[in-house]
Amino acid sequence: MSIEEEGRSRDDQRHAPGLYDGLSPRVVGLVPEGPRSSIAEIGGMLELLGKIIWSAVRKPYGFWAESLDYFFVTLRRSALPMAAAIFGFLLFFSLVVVIFFSQAGAVSLGTAYLFQYGFRAFTVFVVAVVVSGVAGAALTTDLGARKIREELDAMTVMGIDPIRELVVPRAISLTVLTTLISLPGLAVTAVGLQLGASYYGHLSAADFYHSLFSSLSPLELYSVLINCFMLGVLITTVCCYKGLNAGGGSIGLGRAVNQAVVISYVALFVFQLAYNAIFLGLFPELGRVR
Repeated sequence: MSIEEEGRSRDDQRHAPGLYDGLSPRVVGLVPEGPRSSIAEIGGMLELLGKIIWSAVRKPYGFWAESLDYFFVTLRRSALPMAAAIFGFLLFFSLVVVIFFSQAGAVSLGTAYLFQYGFRAFTVFVVAVVVSGVAGAALTTDLGARKIREELDAMTVMGIDPIRELVVPRAISLTVLTTLISLPGLAVTAVGLQLGASYYGHLSAADFYHSLFSSLSPLELYSVLINCFMLGVLITTVCCYKGLNAGGGSIGLGRAVNQAVVISYVALFVFQLAYNAIFLGLFPELGRVR
């Protein structure tokens, strides 16, 4: 190769499209190498969420039957571990706090106060953690196995959209499951508090539920459903993204499942802090016991 040809080759390489060409990629390129991968993953998750919503809204038909089937399959496989985990965590938490309030001589006030703040933070968090650890891990495994077996690439070659056919039904079913399972979680919390108040505080069930229901408002219950719905969207996005980007054989699949669960836990904790702060800031009257 002559000197002129070598110079032209270097110029072509210098002006060729790179990884960080364009405004947004150039901004990402300025980020240090450590947090750059995290920012890229967050952007990929947001992009995947946008594709799921756009696919479901653009053609809101053709996936409801599969979503219902996947919902019942997931519920049948994970109902027992989720019920055991929710009941165990919430019952233990309720009994410990009731013992504290009984020693302070404020059982009737403490149960209503605990239920208001317990279901808003602890109950919802336990429900989301159980769903992400059981159903979310299964979702990541399902999509990741298809990715490793190159089924997703084969669907793309045949003109089938994997997000439309696989991700959208699973996203809808897991989001609905996370929302609906909060209702048994609230019931377990109330029963655990009632048992603890009756055993340790000698408070009758009638007095307990009178104090409980007189302190609640429909807006607080609606906030729990909205919170669980948004947590379901968060869990679904993280698990689907990790499943669709799994690689490296069975070891890579196991790593993707582990990362999906860990990222979901951290994201759930951060989201809960932000959601409760915003909700109580908009409705400060709900933070007191009536």
